Parts: sequence; structure tokens; C-alpha cells
Amino acid sequence: MLSEVRHSKIIELLNQAGSIKVSELSKAYQVTEKTIREDLEKLEASGILKRVHGGAVLVESSNSMLPIHKRRVRQQAEKEQIAAEAYQWIEDGQIILLDGGSTTLELAKLIQHRALTVITNDTKIAATLAESPHIELCMLGGYRRKGTYTIIGPSAIQMVDELNVDIAFLGCTGIDLERGISVFHRDEAELKKRMIKASKKKILLTDHTKFDQTALISFASLKEIDLLITDAEADDQLIARYSEQGLEVRRGFMQE
Repeated sequence: MLSEVRHSKIIELLNQAGSIKVSELSKAYQVTEKTIREDLEKLEASGILKRVHGGAVLVESSNSMLPIHKRRVRQQAEKEQIAAEAYQWIEDGQIILLDGGSTTLELAKLIQHRALTVITNDTKIAATLAESPHIELCMLGGYRRKGTYTIIGPSAIQMVDELNVDIAFLGCTGIDLERGISVFHRDEAELKKRMIKASKKKILLTDHTKFDQTALISFASLKEIDLLITDAEADDQLIARYSEQGLEVRRGFMQE
């Protein structure tokens, strides 16, 4: 089993149980306990877990790996700020792609009255837009990633490869000046790469907690993104560091 696959499975188990044991993982994946400890060390460096005697526990602040029903209520105000700013970049008649996630869900709620073609790999977003008489909706096929509403896999990738999109609104787990934009799941990363390739304009939606963070797999460099939209909690110094790399950054603010 590839280390990336093993890491993803470890994260899924940790997400479900809250804690894991080295001995159990060693037996489950048929590798040595030394290999598992090395896996946990790498995941701890990413901020996902904390190693304890004989295993590891989930880091409470690790929003990206919480169950979806818990994750969607975190940073709710920030997500609404980001969505409101993202809304300003959309024109009627466009073909837009909404990547799976809680921030893009907030954007979906705002565009229900707009005349748009919307492509998404998120079943929650699709359900939100399904009854809108103004939206032409395209749902990507594939399999659901455990603990999320997101659809990934070869079928979704094949569909995206055939598309021509005006704007893709993308999410991520972490963004870093050196390592770029990243997530934990290999299939998710590959799908995001194809979304970028299929789109004329690429807009990354991410709250301030994801800056200077790295996940397991990078799917894009900063140069591949046309615009980053974050929330009002991102301070001027943080924005300046990323802007110096040539990335246009906008902040959403509280709506009156």
C-alpha cells in the first residue's frame, strides 16, 4: 500500500474514532509499527493529529478532518463573508464550477436566482440548487468520499476533462507559500487539478485558518490561481506575504 493511501485511511479512521493505536494500524495495513509511527509523525507535522503513547488522537482544531456536519458550522461567519465577495465575480449566463465544500455551499445559496450553468461535485450544493428555475445544473458522477458530501473518482475526472468552464470556485485544506495549495486525498487532488485545467478563471475560497498550512498532496501552485478570496480575519501582514508572490487576494467583510 502506498504511503499516501495509508495516510488517507489513517485520517479517515481517526476522523471516525478520534483516536488510533499503532499496533492496530500495523496489523490492519500489514506494515511494521515503525512504519506506522513514521506515518503518524508526518501527519502530526501537518497539524492533523497529536501522537500519544501507543497511538495518536485527533487535534481538535483540525477543522478540515472533522465530520462534515460539524465542519460546516465552523467559521460560519467567515464562510459567508467569502461567499459574498465571490458572488461579485459572477455574471449571468456564465458556466461556473463549484468545488465541494462548506464555503462553496454558502455561495450556492446566494446564486439560486441567477441565470447560470452550475457544475458541482457536491451533493449538498446540488440539492440546494436543484429546485431553482434559473439554474442549469450538472452533477459530476463518481463515488462519495467518506464523511463528506463530495463526489470524486475517475468518472468525475472524465466528465471535467470534457468541460469548458468560465469560473471555477475551489476549496482546499491548506495553502502555503512554498508548497502551494493542498488537500489530503489523492483522488480529490487529481479532480481539482482537472477543474483548474478546464476553467478560464480560477478562484480559491479559503478562510484565514488555512494559510501557512500544508496537507498531504499539493494540487496547484499559487501561480495557477487567478484570485484568492478569504475573510476579514486575515490580517494585512498575511495578505501582503501572499500578494508579494503575485497572487491577487481579496477579503470578504461582514454584510450589513
